[in-house]
Amino acid sequence: MHQLECACAQCRQRAGAAFEVLEFGRDWPGKGRAPAVLSEEEELQLAMELLEVASEEELEQFLGNVFKSVWKGVKKVGATIAKVAKPLGGALKAVAKTALPFVGGALGSMIPIPGVGTALGSALGRAASNALELEMESAAPADRELELARRFVRIAGQAARLAADGDGSARAVESALTRALHQQLPHFRSPAPQQEDESGRWRRRGNRIVVMGDWQ
Repeated sequence: MHQLECACAQCRQRAGAAFEVLEFGRDWPGKGRAPAVLSEEEELQLAMELLEVASEEELEQFLGNVFKSVWKGVKKVGATIAKVAKPLGGALKAVAKTALPFVGGALGSMIPIPGVGTALGSALGRAASNALELEMESAAPADRELELARRFVRIAGQAARLAADGDGSARAVESALTRALHQQLPHFRSPAPQQEDESGRWRRRGNRIVVMGDWQ
């Protein structure tokens, strides 16, 4: 009988559970700046829109505009993209609130639970905040917020592109967002949660985190 944390092929295929084992403190495949998925003009326009976000609804609209810009040229079944949008959007909202001071300040830093992808997004957001702080050390104060906004647009765009190439599962969406963070933030390190989240969807085992089940 296999333990819940087992990552063998048999347990990965077990009905009702999808497993992802992430190694903490190690680089993911594909780390390093990825090719841009948005034009410089689109990136700047979306970054300016993000700087103006002042409500939850405006943040959702901003993410919708990012997704539309990225997915307009993707030949993918609409149902799959629709399945991806909700969990990815929820996780990106949590990342933005946690990692971007101007978003967290405007909307409040508290992230409601339950919420699609919020536990994952807040954990990744804290790690992203640390990485961004290191990267922005040399940025002029006047340019800091715009540069943060542009970097988040790149992360969101890359995550959307990678997620659209997946199968729409929770595992694929999480992988897409984490890969995008590694690719766009050279100093990013995967977070290491200390205990199982309230939904029971992930737990730490040694230096690994095991993700289980689909987000609803």
